[in-house]
Amino acid sequence: MIKKVLQSLHQFKEWNRPYFEGLYRFWDALNISAKLSVLLAGMILVMTSFFYGFAVYQTTREIKISAIHKGEAVAEALKDEVAYVLLAGNFQSLNYTFRRLASSRHDIAYLYLLDTKGQILAHSDSENVGRVMTDRDSQESLSAPGTRVHFNREDLEGDGHLSDLCDVSTPIIARGKRAATLHIGLSLTQYLATNAPRIRSKIACFVIPFTFFAILIAIKLSRSFNQPLQDLARAAAEVSKGNYGVQLPLDRRDELGEVAQAFNKMAVNLKENFAKVSDMANRDGLTGLYNARFFQEALARELERIKRTNRPFSLIIFDADRFKRVNDRYGHPVGDQILQHISRVGRSVLRGYDVLARYGGEEFIAMLPDATGSQALLLGERLRKMIEQRPFLTEDGETIRVTVSVGVAQARAPYEKKDLISQADQALYRAKDTGRNRVVIYKAVSFEPLPAPAAPTQTLL
Repeated sequence: MIKKVLQSLHQFKEWNRPYFEGLYRFWDALNISAKLSVLLAGMILVMTSFFYGFAVYQTTREIKISAIHKGEAVAEALKDEVAYVLLAGNFQSLNYTFRRLASSRHDIAYLYLLDTKGQILAHSDSENVGRVMTDRDSQESLSAPGTRVHFNREDLEGDGHLSDLCDVSTPIIARGKRAATLHIGLSLTQYLATNAPRIRSKIACFVIPFTFFAILIAIKLSRSFNQPLQDLARAAAEVSKGNYGVQLPLDRRDELGEVAQAFNKMAVNLKENFAKVSDMANRDGLTGLYNARFFQEALARELERIKRTNRPFSLIIFDADRFKRVNDRYGHPVGDQILQHISRVGRSVLRGYDVLARYGGEEFIAMLPDATGSQALLLGERLRKMIEQRPFLTEDGETIRVTVSVGVAQARAPYEKKDLISQADQALYRAKDTGRNRVVIYKAVSFEPLPAPAAPTQTLL
């Protein structure tokens, strides 16, 4: 049996495969919000249909109970009159009574009286008097010891339209024994039509509140799922733009809350990793100082700030003297160690907010915010002395004296980056040309040094 059912289901699936595939494609094309709306609308439809069916069932049940009570009440009211007619034999008056009741009340379809053999003694439709009822229901009603209720459907008008009927049969006792059976037929269809407003209001009492609350629940559920997903999409878009500081609220304890927590951790990790990668990309691999590319970008930003604020700003470039000789004599590994030594001394001398970078080879560059030319000159001189006073000690214990030449330039309007670097370069070349191990500041186009025999610092006039 189960095998046949499974085979039938498989055949049904194969026959309707194109429809199912189309439905799957349609479902996949919907976004999550639309899918939730479809599911919730389906739930509302199913639950509304259920409550509607339940209301109809309850109403039909009440109608049947009301019909039974009414049939029993009419039978109880007619018992004495019917018993008297049976004793008197005046069935004509009973036909009139039955006809009057059937015509005055739309829900009473018929009334008739059967003798003990099933023959109709009186009927609301006089044409049926004398008929013998041989159907099963009539015969069962004759043998029933008490009131019997039966529901059926009959074509009362002969026009092919069936009506739902409630047939209530009650035995009539005359002279201590059963003399006849009274049948009262009540039209449930007419009863339903008569009570339609009450039925509709009752169904509305069930369906409308439920539909209203179901819609509210659907909206609430849709928002509870859709809003976090929209927030997640927006946050992901922000992260894709490089805004790694975005965080989702963690006010949920369900799966979406877990997703939000995982996303926040991911964003923090991405921010940290990006910062590390960015810093590595901006650093010189040998000395750990900033590289030339980063310095160029930082210098451009700083000069734009200077244009707005007119704050003093200076640049120094320094270069290891006769570095090629060191490489040729001691080898490049020692030369690299000396560059690292110079970078460490440079970091120790310069201020914390100064930006020091390896500009290329043995050349270093630093920008000094809020430093005038004279202040930069002093810093450059301090740097030159510190490097001169701290010779480099090799692993073999050999001491290598290291000196640097320093060029200084102060930024002036129109604050062009290439001009400022060129001026510092010219000052550096002047320091090299005039004997090395000295500091030269660029101030004018003249290259005449200031008379400073006691110190190696010079100024380009």
